[in-house]
Order: sequence, then C-alpha cells, then structure tokens
Amino acid sequence: MKSISRTSLIASMFLLTLSLFFYACQKETSGDSNTTIPPGNSKLSVYLTDGPLDFQKVLIDIQRIEVKLDTCRRNSDDDHDQPGCDDDNDRRNSNCEIWDTLDIRAGVYDLLKLRNGLDTLLASGFILNGKIQRIKFTLGTNNSVQVDSITHPLKLVNNQNFIYVNIKKEHLDSLSSNNFNLYLDFDLSRSIRIINGTYWLKPVLKPFGKHSSGEIEGKVRPVHSFGMIKAFNATDTAFARPENEGEFKIRGLRSGTYSLFIDGINGYRDTTITNISVTRNKETDLGTIRLTK
Repeated sequence: MKSISRTSLIASMFLLTLSLFFYACQKETSGDSNTTIPPGNSKLSVYLTDGPLDFQKVLIDIQRIEVKLDTCRRNSDDDHDQPGCDDDNDRRNSNCEIWDTLDIRAGVYDLLKLRNGLDTLLASGFILNGKIQRIKFTLGTNNSVQVDSITHPLKLVNNQNFIYVNIKKEHLDSLSSNNFNLYLDFDLSRSIRIINGTYWLKPVLKPFGKHSSGEIEGKVRPVHSFGMIKAFNATDTAFARPENEGEFKIRGLRSGTYSLFIDGINGYRDTTITNISVTRNKETDLGTIRLTK
C-alpha cells in the first residue's frame, strides 16, 4: 500500500506540473494571437516577398526597418506630394513628422525562397497614430549571390546601405482599427547589376497591399520546359520563377490588362499570352499552360 501511494503521488505531481506547463503555453500563445493595441497607437506588420531572378540564391542582409509618420494626419487621408517632402529633403522642422523603428527579425534572407506567393514577416510593432509616409530599409554588409554553384559578394552601389520606400494608403491592408499589413516586393531584376564580373546591389522595393492589387497564377507544362516568366503592360512589370512542377504566382499587380511572357528552354518555344485581365483583390488563374517545341 505504501508503494502504491508513493507511485500515485509521483504521478499526480507529474500531471500537475504538466497541466501548469500546458496552461502557461496556452496563455502565452493566446496573448500573442490577441494583441491589444495601446491607446494612441497603431500596429504595422511588414512582410517581405520576392520579384525573382534566375540565380540559385540571393542572400540579403536586412538589419533595420524605420517608419516615417505624419502624426497630424491619418492613413485614411488622401495621398499628396508636398514640396520638400521627398526622400532626401524631409520637412525635419515639422512638429507632426517623426521616425519610429519596428521590431525586426534581422539577418540574412534567401530571397529566392520567397517566391510564387510566399512571404515572411520581416518586422512589426506599435507606432504612434498617424499617416505612414515612407519606410527606411537598412541593409548590412553580408550580401551575396550564388550562380552556377559559385558564391559571389554582392556590393552596395556607392556603399549606400539604405533605401526609402514611399507608402500610399493603397499599399496598406487594414485588418482592423489601427492594425495594418504592408508587403514589400524585392525586385531583383532591377536591383542587381553585373559589371565586369562584379555583382552590384541597389535595392528596388515595390510596396503593395493585397486588398488593392491583383494576382496572376497558373502552371507551365511540361516540366523543365520553362525559364523565367514576365507579366507586363505599359505601366507595370513583374517576374516569376516557377517551381519545379511549373506552378507560379505573381502578386502585387495593379488592376489592368497584362501580357504574360514565358521563356521556353530545352528546345521549347517562348510563349506569350495576351489580354489577361487583373482585378484588385482577386486571383486570375490561367490554369495549365502547355509549351510546344
């Protein structure tokens, strides 16, 4: 009887410890998923996605995200450009305009893993209520590309390690009151240049919101018949590099009519599809596209 009681006591203590641990984990998870926004603040979450290039890897060292706010205005206000309010000549004497810093997952990101509809949460945090005017995107020095299994340093043009991205209200997805998502498309086709064998980086970032932009998706067959894909019209261009099975998705497109160019490889012909209608907050599914020799 004494042995049974001791065993029962040990089992009871184990179950109690386990239940307390489970409760603590549940409480932490619940708190994270039901964030309360402090009075006088907004929450901004910044997601990173990729406008790809035909490399094996593109490794970008991202260190800091800052937000410029006009606290005298709101994100619902109309956008307008004012003299002295461009990237290099901010109205630094204005009592309304401030810079704030988001909490960031700093580190090296392989941008080619963020394609065909994939993205990652890059930074988020609470900022004062106001109109979001621009983002300052700061890089580290550990940038490189991999081409034909060889890694090359990616040098910053003029050693400039930051870029400003102007933000309009159409770029912000409003999830709830004072809670916004912003997507940044890292356009590698315009960001990387090769000069005399040296790879240079001058980042070009395209902001967009899911609610105010459209998507083109589909599948290219047969397997190994395709290279890069380009969606374009007179005012907008975006790229995709399909997965191994041919699936692709291009996001952040303005509403309009597009053409889609598919680079045929391994003896398959290039193909262009025209008159593709893109509508905001909708996916245009082209189904299966078959290339021919």
